[in-house]
Amino acid sequence: MEQWNNVELTNMSKKSYTLNHDYDAAAKLNKENTQPSSNGNGTSSEKQPPAEAAPNSSSDLLQPGSDVKPKVEPDDVESLLRRLYGITISEVKEIIAYDDRNFFVKEDSNVKNPLIVTHCPNGYVLKILNSLDSKKEDFVDAQNQLLLSLAKQSVKCPRPIANASGKYYSVERLNGNSNVVRLLEFIPGEIFHQAPVTKHLLYRSGEYLARLDRSLKNFTHQAYETHKTMWMLQSVPDLRQFLYAVKDEERRLICEEVIDAFEGKVLSVLPTLEHQIIHGDFNEQNIVVEQSGGDYTIKGVIDFGDTSKSPLLFEVGIALTYMILQAKDLASGGVFLAGYTSGIPLGNTELGLLKYCVAARLVQSLVMGLYTHTLHPNNDYLLVTQEQGWTLLQKLWRESLENVDELWATTGHQYLTQSNK
Repeated sequence: MEQWNNVELTNMSKKSYTLNHDYDAAAKLNKENTQPSSNGNGTSSEKQPPAEAAPNSSSDLLQPGSDVKPKVEPDDVESLLRRLYGITISEVKEIIAYDDRNFFVKEDSNVKNPLIVTHCPNGYVLKILNSLDSKKEDFVDAQNQLLLSLAKQSVKCPRPIANASGKYYSVERLNGNSNVVRLLEFIPGEIFHQAPVTKHLLYRSGEYLARLDRSLKNFTHQAYETHKTMWMLQSVPDLRQFLYAVKDEERRLICEEVIDAFEGKVLSVLPTLEHQIIHGDFNEQNIVVEQSGGDYTIKGVIDFGDTSKSPLLFEVGIALTYMILQAKDLASGGVFLAGYTSGIPLGNTELGLLKYCVAARLVQSLVMGLYTHTLHPNNDYLLVTQEQGWTLLQKLWRESLENVDELWATTGHQYLTQSNK
Protein backbone atom coordinates (compact mmCIF):
# COMPACT_ATOMS: atom_id res chain seq x y z
CA MET A 1 0.00 0.00 0.00
CA GLU A 2 1.30 3.46 -0.87
CA GLN A 3 2.31 5.76 1.96
CA TRP A 4 2.31 9.50 2.50
CA ASN A 5 4.69 10.68 5.20
CA ASN A 6 4.52 7.16 6.62
CA VAL A 7 0.73 7.23 6.88
CA GLU A 8 -0.92 4.41 5.00
CA LEU A 9 -3.03 5.71 2.16
CA THR A 10 -5.39 4.19 -0.33
CA ASN A 11 -4.59 5.53 -3.78
CA MET A 12 -7.75 6.88 -5.39
CA SER A 13 -6.93 9.13 -8.29
CA LYS A 14 -4.41 11.51 -9.81
CA LYS A 15 -5.60 14.20 -12.18
CA SER A 16 -3.85 16.69 -14.44
CA TYR A 17 -5.36 19.83 -15.91
CA THR A 18 -4.49 22.25 -18.68
CA LEU A 19 -1.72 24.65 -17.70
CA ASN A 20 -2.94 28.14 -16.72
CA HIS A 21 -6.57 27.08 -16.94
CA ASP A 22 -8.47 29.83 -15.08
CA TYR A 23 -11.02 28.88 -12.49
CA ASP A 24 -13.81 31.43 -12.91
CA ALA A 25 -16.75 29.73 -11.27
CA ALA A 26 -16.80 31.54 -7.92
CA ALA A 27 -20.29 32.87 -8.52
CA LYS A 28 -21.52 29.41 -9.47
CA LEU A 29 -20.02 27.92 -6.32
CA ASN A 30 -21.61 30.52 -4.09
CA LYS A 31 -24.94 29.84 -5.76
CA GLU A 32 -24.53 26.10 -5.20
CA ASN A 33 -23.75 26.71 -1.55
CA THR A 34 -27.17 28.25 -1.02
CA GLN A 35 -28.70 24.79 -1.18
CA PRO A 36 -29.95 23.40 2.17
CA SER A 37 -27.09 22.63 4.50
CA SER A 38 -25.88 23.77 7.88
CA ASN A 39 -23.93 26.99 7.77
CA GLY A 40 -20.98 25.94 9.88
CA ASN A 41 -21.45 28.09 12.95
CA GLY A 42 -23.66 25.80 14.98
CA THR A 43 -26.92 26.97 13.44
CA SER A 44 -28.79 25.92 10.33
CA SER A 45 -29.36 27.83 7.14
CA GLU A 46 -32.93 26.56 7.01
CA LYS A 47 -35.42 25.22 9.52
CA GLN A 48 -34.51 21.75 10.68
CA PRO A 49 -36.86 19.02 11.91
CA PRO A 50 -37.04 18.48 15.67
CA ALA A 51 -34.28 16.40 17.18
CA GLU A 52 -35.20 12.78 17.67
CA ALA A 53 -33.64 12.58 21.10
CA ALA A 54 -32.65 15.01 23.82
CA PRO A 55 -28.97 15.85 24.32
CA ASN A 56 -27.02 13.35 26.40
CA SER A 57 -29.53 10.61 25.74
CA SER A 58 -28.31 7.13 24.92
CA SER A 59 -28.59 8.00 21.22
CA ASP A 60 -25.49 10.19 21.63
CA LEU A 61 -23.42 7.03 22.11
CA LEU A 62 -22.71 4.30 19.61
CA GLN A 63 -25.27 1.51 19.81
CA PRO A 64 -24.52 -2.17 19.08
CA GLY A 65 -25.15 -2.99 15.46
CA SER A 66 -24.73 0.60 14.27
CA ASP A 67 -22.54 1.27 11.24
CA VAL A 68 -21.87 5.01 11.25
CA LYS A 69 -19.00 5.18 8.75
CA PRO A 70 -19.79 7.60 5.86
CA LYS A 71 -20.75 6.07 2.52
CA VAL A 72 -18.58 8.08 0.16
CA GLU A 73 -17.51 7.49 -3.44
CA PRO A 74 -14.42 9.01 -5.12
CA ASP A 75 -16.62 11.28 -7.25
CA ASP A 76 -18.22 12.66 -4.07
CA VAL A 77 -14.83 13.87 -2.85
CA GLU A 78 -14.03 15.79 -6.02
CA SER A 79 -17.51 17.30 -6.14
CA LEU A 80 -17.37 18.44 -2.51
CA LEU A 81 -13.98 20.06 -2.95
CA ARG A 82 -15.03 22.01 -6.03
CA ARG A 83 -18.42 23.09 -4.72
CA LEU A 84 -17.49 23.90 -1.13
CA TYR A 85 -13.92 25.13 -1.46
CA GLY A 86 -13.33 25.89 -5.12
CA ILE A 87 -10.50 23.39 -5.17
CA THR A 88 -9.56 21.59 -8.35
CA ILE A 89 -7.57 18.58 -7.25
CA SER A 90 -4.31 17.36 -8.65
CA GLU A 91 -4.27 14.38 -6.32
CA VAL A 92 -6.53 12.84 -3.68
CA LYS A 93 -5.88 9.82 -1.49
CA GLU A 94 -7.80 8.25 1.35
CA ILE A 95 -6.17 8.14 4.76
CA ILE A 96 -7.04 5.06 6.77
CA ALA A 97 -9.42 6.09 9.59
CA TYR A 98 -11.54 4.48 12.29
CA ASP A 99 -15.15 5.54 11.68
CA ASP A 100 -14.76 8.76 9.66
CA ARG A 101 -13.57 9.15 6.06
CA ASN A 102 -10.43 11.28 5.65
CA PHE A 103 -8.82 12.26 2.35
CA PHE A 104 -5.45 13.85 1.70
CA VAL A 105 -5.85 16.44 -1.04
CA LYS A 106 -3.36 18.35 -3.17
CA GLU A 107 -4.63 21.44 -4.92
CA ASP A 108 -3.88 21.99 -8.60
CA SER A 109 -1.67 25.08 -8.47
CA ASN A 110 -2.35 25.76 -12.15
CA VAL A 111 -6.01 26.46 -11.48
CA LYS A 112 -6.86 29.79 -9.89
CA ASN A 113 -9.09 29.58 -6.81
CA PRO A 114 -10.48 32.88 -5.47
CA LEU A 115 -12.30 31.17 -2.58
CA ILE A 116 -9.27 30.28 -0.42
CA VAL A 117 -7.13 33.21 0.65
CA THR A 118 -4.33 31.25 2.31
CA HIS A 119 -3.30 28.24 0.25
CA CYS A 120 -1.57 25.30 1.94
CA PRO A 121 1.40 24.15 -0.16
CA ASN A 122 1.56 20.85 1.72
CA GLY A 123 -2.06 20.03 0.97
CA TYR A 124 -5.25 19.57 2.95
CA VAL A 125 -7.22 16.87 4.73
CA LEU A 126 -10.90 16.62 3.84
CA LYS A 127 -12.71 15.14 6.82
CA ILE A 128 -16.16 13.59 6.42
CA LEU A 129 -17.51 12.80 9.87
CA ASN A 130 -19.43 9.65 10.74
CA SER A 131 -23.20 9.94 10.91
CA LEU A 132 -23.30 9.88 14.73
CA ASP A 133 -20.78 12.69 15.30
CA SER A 134 -22.34 14.66 12.45
CA LYS A 135 -25.42 15.17 14.61
CA LYS A 136 -23.33 17.17 17.09
CA GLU A 137 -22.74 20.40 15.20
CA ASP A 138 -22.01 22.35 18.36
CA PHE A 139 -19.14 20.00 19.08
CA VAL A 140 -17.79 20.42 15.54
CA ASP A 141 -17.79 24.17 16.11
CA ALA A 142 -16.02 23.61 19.44
CA GLN A 143 -13.26 21.62 17.74
CA ASN A 144 -12.73 24.33 15.15
CA GLN A 145 -12.54 27.05 17.78
CA LEU A 146 -10.13 24.94 19.82
CA LEU A 147 -7.82 24.42 16.83
CA LEU A 148 -7.83 28.13 16.05
CA SER A 149 -7.02 28.87 19.70
CA LEU A 150 -4.08 26.44 19.72
CA ALA A 151 -2.72 27.84 16.47
CA LYS A 152 -2.60 31.28 18.08
CA GLN A 153 -0.49 29.74 20.86
CA SER A 154 2.00 28.35 18.33
CA VAL A 155 0.87 24.76 18.82
CA LYS A 156 1.33 22.95 15.50
CA CYS A 157 -2.05 21.44 14.67
CA PRO A 158 -4.39 21.24 11.65
CA ARG A 159 -5.81 24.72 11.02
CA PRO A 160 -9.44 24.67 9.80
CA ILE A 161 -10.09 26.18 6.36
CA ALA A 162 -13.22 28.25 5.69
CA ASN A 163 -15.49 27.12 2.85
CA ALA A 164 -17.09 29.25 0.11
CA SER A 165 -19.65 30.53 2.63
CA GLY A 166 -16.93 31.60 5.02
CA LYS A 167 -17.77 28.80 7.47
CA TYR A 168 -15.53 26.12 8.95
CA TYR A 169 -17.91 23.22 8.24
CA SER A 170 -21.14 22.30 6.52
CA VAL A 171 -23.55 19.37 6.68
CA GLU A 172 -23.98 17.60 3.35
CA ARG A 173 -26.30 14.86 2.15
CA LEU A 174 -24.09 11.99 0.98
CA ASN A 175 -25.72 8.82 -0.31
CA GLY A 176 -28.76 9.18 1.92
CA ASN A 177 -26.98 10.30 5.09
CA SER A 178 -26.14 13.71 6.57
CA ASN A 179 -22.42 14.16 7.22
CA VAL A 180 -20.36 17.06 8.48
CA VAL A 181 -17.66 18.07 5.99
CA ARG A 182 -14.55 20.01 7.04
CA LEU A 183 -11.24 20.93 5.44
CA LEU A 184 -8.05 21.14 7.50
CA GLU A 185 -4.48 22.13 6.80
CA PHE A 186 -2.23 19.10 6.31
CA ILE A 187 0.69 18.88 8.74
CA PRO A 188 3.71 17.34 6.94
CA GLY A 189 6.17 15.10 8.72
CA GLU A 190 6.70 11.55 9.89
CA ILE A 191 4.19 9.83 12.11
CA PHE A 192 5.23 8.61 15.57
CA HIS A 193 4.60 4.93 14.87
CA GLN A 194 7.24 4.94 12.12
CA ALA A 195 9.98 6.44 14.30
CA PRO A 196 12.29 4.39 16.56
CA VAL A 197 10.80 4.40 20.05
CA THR A 198 13.66 5.63 22.23
CA LYS A 199 13.63 6.83 25.81
CA HIS A 200 14.41 10.29 24.49
CA LEU A 201 11.28 10.28 22.30
CA LEU A 202 9.11 8.93 25.13
CA TYR A 203 10.33 11.66 27.46
CA ARG A 204 9.82 14.38 24.84
CA SER A 205 6.32 13.03 24.16
CA GLY A 206 5.45 13.46 27.83
CA GLU A 207 6.87 16.97 27.83
CA TYR A 208 4.92 17.86 24.69
CA LEU A 209 1.61 16.54 26.02
CA ALA A 210 2.05 18.57 29.21
CA ARG A 211 2.64 21.67 27.09
CA LEU A 212 -0.45 20.88 25.01
CA ASP A 213 -2.56 20.47 28.15
CA ARG A 214 -1.31 23.78 29.52
CA SER A 215 -2.39 25.40 26.24
CA LEU A 216 -5.83 23.77 26.54
CA LYS A 217 -6.33 24.62 30.21
CA ASN A 218 -8.17 27.92 29.77
CA PHE A 219 -10.12 26.99 26.64
CA THR A 220 -13.88 26.72 27.11
CA HIS A 221 -16.85 26.04 24.85
CA GLN A 222 -20.38 25.22 25.90
CA ALA A 223 -20.46 22.07 23.75
CA TYR A 224 -17.84 20.42 25.94
CA GLU A 225 -20.09 20.68 28.99
CA THR A 226 -22.44 18.02 27.64
CA HIS A 227 -20.39 16.18 25.01
CA LYS A 228 -20.02 12.43 25.52
CA THR A 229 -18.73 9.61 23.32
CA MET A 230 -17.85 5.93 23.66
CA TRP A 231 -14.15 6.85 23.54
CA MET A 232 -14.19 8.93 26.70
CA LEU A 233 -12.96 6.92 29.67
CA GLN A 234 -16.12 7.96 31.49
CA SER A 235 -17.96 5.67 29.04
CA VAL A 236 -16.02 2.52 29.98
CA PRO A 237 -19.05 0.95 31.77
CA ASP A 238 -20.97 1.16 28.46
CA LEU A 239 -18.47 -1.33 26.98
CA ARG A 240 -20.39 -4.14 28.64
CA GLN A 241 -22.94 -4.12 25.80
CA PHE A 242 -20.15 -4.72 23.25
CA LEU A 243 -18.36 -7.54 25.09
CA TYR A 244 -20.08 -10.14 22.90
CA ALA A 245 -17.49 -9.25 20.24
CA VAL A 246 -14.76 -10.78 22.47
CA LYS A 247 -15.06 -14.48 21.67
CA ASP A 248 -12.27 -15.71 23.96
CA GLU A 249 -13.80 -16.43 27.39
CA GLU A 250 -10.65 -15.67 29.41
CA ARG A 251 -10.14 -12.34 27.67
CA ARG A 252 -13.78 -11.41 28.15
CA LEU A 253 -13.46 -12.17 31.87
CA ILE A 254 -10.45 -9.85 32.19
CA CYS A 255 -12.43 -7.12 30.43
CA GLU A 256 -15.27 -7.52 32.89
CA GLU A 257 -12.87 -7.33 35.84
CA VAL A 258 -11.20 -4.20 34.49
CA ILE A 259 -14.53 -2.46 33.86
CA ASP A 260 -15.73 -3.28 37.38
CA ALA A 261 -12.46 -2.11 38.97
CA PHE A 262 -12.33 1.11 36.93
CA GLU A 263 -15.90 1.89 37.88
CA GLY A 264 -15.25 1.24 41.56
CA LYS A 265 -11.79 2.77 41.94
CA VAL A 266 -11.79 5.69 39.47
CA LEU A 267 -15.29 6.70 38.39
CA SER A 268 -16.41 6.69 42.03
CA VAL A 269 -14.02 9.59 42.75
CA LEU A 270 -14.60 11.45 39.48
CA PRO A 271 -15.82 14.70 41.13
CA THR A 272 -12.57 14.99 43.11
CA LEU A 273 -10.34 14.95 40.02
CA GLU A 274 -9.17 18.04 38.14
CA HIS A 275 -11.11 18.52 34.89
CA GLN A 276 -10.26 20.46 31.73
CA ILE A 277 -10.39 20.06 27.95
CA ILE A 278 -8.04 17.24 26.91
CA HIS A 279 -6.89 15.89 23.53
CA GLY A 280 -8.14 12.45 24.52
CA ASP A 281 -6.29 10.40 21.90
CA PHE A 282 -2.56 11.18 22.07
CA ASN A 283 -1.47 8.03 20.26
CA GLU A 284 1.16 6.87 17.78
CA GLN A 285 -1.09 7.66 14.79
CA ASN A 286 -1.83 11.23 15.89
CA ILE A 287 1.64 12.55 16.69
CA VAL A 288 3.83 14.15 14.01
CA VAL A 289 7.58 13.86 14.65
CA GLU A 290 10.75 15.19 13.03
CA GLN A 291 14.44 14.52 13.38
CA SER A 292 16.52 17.07 15.24
CA GLY A 293 20.21 16.56 15.93
CA GLY A 294 19.98 12.84 15.30
CA ASP A 295 17.03 12.34 17.66
CA TYR A 296 13.33 12.47 16.97
CA THR A 297 11.25 15.14 18.63
CA ILE A 298 7.56 16.10 18.53
CA LYS A 299 6.55 18.53 15.79
CA GLY A 300 2.79 18.62 16.23
CA VAL A 301 -0.41 16.74 16.96
CA ILE A 302 -3.43 15.92 14.79
CA ASP A 303 -6.97 14.51 15.12
CA PHE A 304 -8.87 16.43 17.78
CA GLY A 305 -12.06 14.43 17.29
CA ASP A 306 -11.81 12.89 20.76
CA THR A 307 -11.30 16.12 22.67
CA SER A 308 -13.50 16.32 25.73
CA LYS A 309 -13.87 17.91 29.14
CA SER A 310 -12.48 15.14 31.30
CA PRO A 311 -10.15 14.53 34.24
CA LEU A 312 -6.60 15.50 33.33
CA LEU A 313 -5.68 12.09 34.73
CA PHE A 314 -7.51 10.48 31.78
CA GLU A 315 -5.34 12.38 29.31
CA VAL A 316 -2.23 10.91 30.91
CA GLY A 317 -3.68 7.41 31.18
CA ILE A 318 -4.75 7.31 27.53
CA ALA A 319 -1.41 8.60 26.25
CA LEU A 320 0.53 6.33 28.59
CA THR A 321 -1.32 3.32 27.17
CA TYR A 322 -0.20 4.02 23.61
CA MET A 323 3.37 4.89 24.61
CA ILE A 324 3.73 1.52 26.33
CA LEU A 325 2.18 -0.29 23.37
CA GLN A 326 4.64 1.36 20.99
CA ALA A 327 7.64 0.64 23.22
CA LYS A 328 6.38 -2.92 23.85
CA ASP A 329 7.62 -2.51 27.40
CA LEU A 330 5.50 -1.79 30.49
CA ALA A 331 8.40 -0.20 32.39
CA SER A 332 9.01 2.39 29.66
CA GLY A 333 5.84 4.16 30.73
CA GLY A 334 7.88 5.63 33.57
CA VAL A 335 10.01 7.63 31.11
CA PHE A 336 6.93 9.14 29.46
CA LEU A 337 5.51 9.96 32.90
CA ALA A 338 8.76 11.64 33.91
CA GLY A 339 8.45 13.88 30.86
CA TYR A 340 4.81 14.73 31.55
CA THR A 341 5.23 15.42 35.26
CA SER A 342 8.17 17.72 34.55
CA GLY A 343 5.53 20.08 33.15
CA ILE A 344 2.40 19.12 35.12
CA PRO A 345 2.97 17.33 38.45
CA LEU A 346 0.61 14.53 39.48
CA GLY A 347 -0.22 13.72 43.09
CA ASN A 348 0.23 10.29 44.66
CA THR A 349 -3.52 9.64 44.54
CA GLU A 350 -3.65 10.29 40.80
CA LEU A 351 -0.52 8.24 40.19
CA GLY A 352 -2.12 5.37 42.07
CA LEU A 353 -5.14 5.45 39.75
CA LEU A 354 -3.13 5.51 36.53
CA LYS A 355 -2.84 1.74 36.21
CA TYR A 356 -6.63 1.44 36.21
CA CYS A 357 -6.86 4.10 33.50
CA VAL A 358 -4.33 2.27 31.34
CA ALA A 359 -6.14 -1.05 31.76
CA ALA A 360 -9.48 0.63 30.99
CA ARG A 361 -8.14 2.24 27.80
CA LEU A 362 -6.71 -1.08 26.67
CA VAL A 363 -10.09 -2.76 27.16
CA GLN A 364 -11.81 0.13 25.39
CA SER A 365 -9.50 -0.12 22.39
CA LEU A 366 -9.55 -3.91 22.21
CA VAL A 367 -13.30 -4.35 22.59
CA MET A 368 -14.29 -1.54 20.23
CA GLY A 369 -11.70 -2.67 17.70
CA LEU A 370 -13.15 -6.17 17.63
CA TYR A 371 -16.72 -4.87 17.49
CA THR A 372 -16.07 -2.42 14.64
CA HIS A 373 -14.12 -5.06 12.73
CA THR A 374 -17.27 -7.19 12.64
CA LEU A 375 -18.84 -4.35 10.64
CA HIS A 376 -15.78 -3.68 8.44
CA PRO A 377 -13.81 -6.95 8.23
CA ASN A 378 -11.50 -5.58 5.52
CA ASN A 379 -10.30 -2.65 7.67
CA ASP A 380 -7.29 -4.13 9.48
CA TYR A 381 -6.50 -0.69 10.96
CA LEU A 382 -9.18 -1.56 13.51
CA LEU A 383 -7.01 -4.41 14.81
CA VAL A 384 -3.75 -2.44 15.19
CA THR A 385 -3.57 -2.87 18.98
CA GLN A 386 -4.99 -6.39 19.27
CA GLU A 387 -2.02 -8.75 19.61
CA GLN A 388 0.22 -6.45 21.62
CA GLY A 389 -2.76 -5.04 23.50
CA TRP A 390 -3.97 -8.35 24.92
CA THR A 391 -0.42 -9.25 25.95
CA LEU A 392 0.01 -5.95 27.78
CA LEU A 393 -3.42 -6.15 29.41
CA GLN A 394 -2.76 -9.63 30.77
CA LYS A 395 0.66 -8.61 32.06
CA LEU A 396 -0.66 -5.46 33.70
CA TRP A 397 -3.73 -7.07 35.21
CA ARG A 398 -2.45 -10.48 36.26
CA GLU A 399 1.21 -9.93 37.12
CA SER A 400 2.22 -6.31 37.65
CA LEU A 401 -0.81 -4.50 39.01
CA GLU A 402 0.49 -4.10 42.56
CA ASN A 403 4.04 -3.23 41.53
CA VAL A 404 3.39 -0.99 38.54
CA ASP A 405 3.57 2.30 40.49
CA GLU A 406 7.02 1.43 41.77
CA LEU A 407 8.08 0.18 38.34
CA TRP A 408 7.17 3.47 36.63
CA ALA A 409 8.67 5.59 39.39
CA THR A 410 11.95 3.67 39.28
CA THR A 411 12.23 3.74 35.50
CA GLY A 412 11.51 7.47 35.40
CA HIS A 413 14.05 8.20 38.13
CA GLN A 414 16.73 6.17 36.40
CA TYR A 415 16.19 8.09 33.17
CA LEU A 416 16.31 11.47 34.89
CA THR A 417 19.52 10.64 36.71
CA GLN A 418 21.38 9.58 33.58
CA SER A 419 24.18 11.92 32.62
CA ASN A 420 22.88 12.24 29.07
CA LYS A 421 19.13 12.12 28.37
